[in-house]
Amino acid sequence: MPFDFAVIGGGPAGASAARRLALAGASVALLERRVMPRFKACGGALSRQAMSWLDFPVPDRLINRAIFGIRVHVGGAVIEARDARRIAVLVSRAPFDHFLVSKAEEAGAAVFWRDVKSIEVRSDGVTLATPDGPLAVQCAIICEGANRRLGLAVAGRDPPNGRGFCLQAEIPVTDPDPYADLGGLMDVHFAAVGHGYGWVFHHGSHYNVGVGSLRSMFDAPLETFRQFVAARGLRLDGVRTWGHFLPSGGLARRVAGDRLLLAGDAAGFVDPFQGEGLAYAIRSGQLAAEAALDAARANDFSRAGLAAYEDACYRAFGRDLGYSQRLMRIMHGWPSVFVSGVATEPPVVRRFLEIAAGRSSYRQFQGWLLPRAPWFWLRSRLSARKRSARAREAP
Repeated sequence: MPFDFAVIGGGPAGASAARRLALAGASVALLERRVMPRFKACGGALSRQAMSWLDFPVPDRLINRAIFGIRVHVGGAVIEARDARRIAVLVSRAPFDHFLVSKAEEAGAAVFWRDVKSIEVRSDGVTLATPDGPLAVQCAIICEGANRRLGLAVAGRDPPNGRGFCLQAEIPVTDPDPYADLGGLMDVHFAAVGHGYGWVFHHGSHYNVGVGSLRSMFDAPLETFRQFVAARGLRLDGVRTWGHFLPSGGLARRVAGDRLLLAGDAAGFVDPFQGEGLAYAIRSGQLAAEAALDAARANDFSRAGLAAYEDACYRAFGRDLGYSQRLMRIMHGWPSVFVSGVATEPPVVRRFLEIAAGRSSYRQFQGWLLPRAPWFWLRSRLSARKRSARAREAP
């Protein structure tokens, strides 16, 4: 069958790109190497922003739990912040991703469960090598995840600080349930690992438990993960541990080349501070499709003709990912100040929740935080000294 466009990868970025192309009347092939539904290691937090970028509602059957806030463990303190409205939902990626692909297919995209072995870019088109033979198209959108095997020629390799590594497991809920009191909160531990954090997300029938950090800074990840799970009072007996790489967003990357566009994790669009990638996968897939359609109308699939995609991503979320990258460097660069001091202040956590709620940005958060940081740090030190003095005086 002849197609104008090919989308490689059936995750949220690929399904969103294929749907947007098909809705515009373009002929598009969506190629995914693994038949869905298929397991995907992920915390499964789908933010309010992510859902607002979808052009259809998420069915209730796919929502494991509604999230209204966060419980943060940092510097020996535990701080909770809640919002009146839900800020996210927890989903399992296998049925969620399958649902997104079905929405692309419903719009008219042709779905093939095929692997793409290689890509050849020519002046007159792109040829994909598949097990069933070559597929020729005008333009391809690569949404292969953090692996970036096919997109390497466009983006190149990440620098040492441009890639994270996560270990996680889905542990069945125990009886009694030690996390029954979460009540719609995400449990986040910022001191669990340097340049990263650990988490427990209660999905109802299971806990998604994990740790993640910059790969270059992550010593003994498996042992760190096991210790984190044990410290939470949970067990890994009979439970598989999954490891995967994750790009760190906010860094300069090329995501457009001649007749090729990268979206989602393949483009590095992941929040380096929170690790959220679903929202940026969905939106970048849509923006890549729009750029490809514009290039087709102009009959210009050169890198210059597709460069508007990079600008659109920057305006939509790229600038804020840069501020997220900066916040991560500040926090983990001066842990004695920010991890043990500033981050333990409840107003800081409540203000940070505004980002997840979609009412603020990393840029606004830093503009609010940095002038107040010295006072927050001083107040936390004074409070720590008072607690220490009371402990010494206690009989």
